[in-house]
Amino acid sequence: MLAQALAIARRDIRSIWLSAFGVGCGAGFLALSGVLLVVDLRADQARLDGWFSPLFVIEALLASLFSVRSFAEEERTGSLEILMTMPLGPWRLVAGKILGAGGALVIALATTVVCPLMVALVANPDPGPILTGYTGLVLAGLAFVSVGVVVSAATDSFLVAATGSSAVLLALWFGGVLAGGLSGRLRTVLTYLSPSSHVTGFLRGTLSLEDAVYFLSLALLGVLGTRLVLEARR
Repeated sequence: MLAQALAIARRDIRSIWLSAFGVGCGAGFLALSGVLLVVDLRADQARLDGWFSPLFVIEALLASLFSVRSFAEEERTGSLEILMTMPLGPWRLVAGKILGAGGALVIALATTVVCPLMVALVANPDPGPILTGYTGLVLAGLAFVSVGVVVSAATDSFLVAATGSSAVLLALWFGGVLAGGLSGRLRTVLTYLSPSSHVTGFLRGTLSLEDAVYFLSLALLGVLGTRLVLEARR
């Protein structure tokens, strides 16, 4: 099962990064990361928590674009029907698609390592928040990709899939901001459901089991949701 899922993942990673679409998205992500670094360093402090924080939001948008190709693009080109008829099994297909988009996202994240390395050349930043920051980005990226794959599986339109997944992720993210003006149980629920409530520890250099479980649970829900959507579309 794992070998087949990894084969699909490798195929999707190559498909993304050997295309103008993937290279353009990756270059744009790296460029925005550089701009954010310049803005953050204007405070004359060798701290990168202010750099990592908006990077999570941009990562969510990039995850939406990468995950669109998982099913919506496959269906548009007619290759999804071939995949669905192969003796893979739905769970292998879903796992492979999520790992593929997630792997492509990790490659994009890896290119941004040049930013903290540049800071290390002229200052002495604390490595703890950098390591936990990237750990948080990887966990959040897996969750974001899983949500995007669900939306991608529900439509054959590239534009609808990209817009829909971006809207869902941004709504979840800014739900935590909205919760600040509420009270009671609704505030508690919105705060917990928002990824913005679970990145603070990573930014401060700490690893929380609760935050890790949140992102892994969101990824698992994405896997289950994608499986159900594909079953409903059969």
